[in-house]
Amino acid sequence: MKIKTRIILLFTTISIFYIVSFAIYVSYFTRDSLQTKFYHRLEENATIVGNHIVQNDEYNNQIYYEVRRKYLAQLSAGKDYLLRIVKDSTNLRFKPDLPMPASFYTEAIVNGKAQYLDGKTSYVAVFFVDSRHKEDLLVISEGVDEYGHDEQRTLDRTVVSGALIAVALVFLLSFYFANKLLVPIQAINNDLTQIDISRLDMRLQNKFNNENDEIGTLIANFNSMMSRLDISVKSQQSFIGNASHSLRTPLTIIGGEAELALQSLDKQHDAYYSVETISNQANKMDLIVNNLLLLSRSGFDRKIENKQLIRVDELLYEVRRNEKAVNPEARIHLDFSNIPNESHRLNVFVNPDLFYIAFSNILSNACKYGEDNTVTVSLECHLNNIVVKITDDGIGIPKQDQPHIFESFFRASNVGQIYGNGLGLVLTKNIFDLHGAKLTIASVENHGTTVTIEIPV
Repeated sequence: MKIKTRIILLFTTISIFYIVSFAIYVSYFTRDSLQTKFYHRLEENATIVGNHIVQNDEYNNQIYYEVRRKYLAQLSAGKDYLLRIVKDSTNLRFKPDLPMPASFYTEAIVNGKAQYLDGKTSYVAVFFVDSRHKEDLLVISEGVDEYGHDEQRTLDRTVVSGALIAVALVFLLSFYFANKLLVPIQAINNDLTQIDISRLDMRLQNKFNNENDEIGTLIANFNSMMSRLDISVKSQQSFIGNASHSLRTPLTIIGGEAELALQSLDKQHDAYYSVETISNQANKMDLIVNNLLLLSRSGFDRKIENKQLIRVDELLYEVRRNEKAVNPEARIHLDFSNIPNESHRLNVFVNPDLFYIAFSNILSNACKYGEDNTVTVSLECHLNNIVVKITDDGIGIPKQDQPHIFESFFRASNVGQIYGNGLGLVLTKNIFDLHGAKLTIASVENHGTTVTIEIPV
């Protein structure tokens, strides 16, 4: 998940949590407040009714009717229940058909009043000591707070709509601030895509932030690292260039002199074997130096020059012919049974010399490690690429060695005395990478190896 998405989701989630919590808080306490106020109205009504019955005077009659008129809208749907209680007792003469439990009546008699809510209907009981009668009085006022419920519904709708608007605003704000925060990082990423081994002189520009903030410090540290890396790579390039010229000249002289000495010596001469060894080793050293040079140049420049349109099948024919010239006993089978009739579909725009070296390295390895079995080279054309597979039935590559086959100078643990320098596959992969081709190797020890190259067209 991208950082931008995580910021938006986190900020929005936290905000939704607080908005919902606040909405629930407001709704709950508003409901509680409205219910408490309605209980007070019912209690006042029960008090007026009780006093009217107990005292039965004109003053209380006037107050009773004024209160009834005042609360008519809220209490018109309710009723008043008058219950007689045996003095100094909690026993009712009769229990009305109401939903309250027995504890409600006991609480009202003992404490003087009690409250109960059944659905939307509220009940308030007020106890009166009636000195004019043989029994005391318990007045129960019933009512439905339609006004309060309407107020609560209106408030809930307002809170819900406000919460939805707030969530939408929070999402938009989080999106805006996430973009604002990540614009410098996106700019850095865009600049980084333009930096490669051939453009180490490029530096990041601080276009959005203060030089002393975290982004500015990051850019400064990165530019400092790039300066040190640029110096290191240039020094390495200079060393390889100088070393190659210094090594190739004496190697050429040693090889040439050894060849001349071999021509002058009889094969039975005691020195013949030593001179022949010198010549072979000089040729191997020359090959190693050339591979190192080509590998380093392709790695440093990351450029492909002299690209041409070539046919892959013709290139494979040439590679096979030259491999047979070097190793006449090699058995190489070209399987072109799946190529299309349209020859232009076999064309690729590449550097022919580099591609020849890459395919030659793979085919040479297949013949070298194939234990004299037939090596099969197959060619297929697909919609977006050309696929070349080179398969041998040789010694294969041990599973534990396979993650390291593209490391310089690495050789598998089962190659024994078979000569190699551990640079061929590294160079080959580098060449294919430069051309955007994909190289994969599948191998099973003692059952052979299949190298697959997918070349984009």
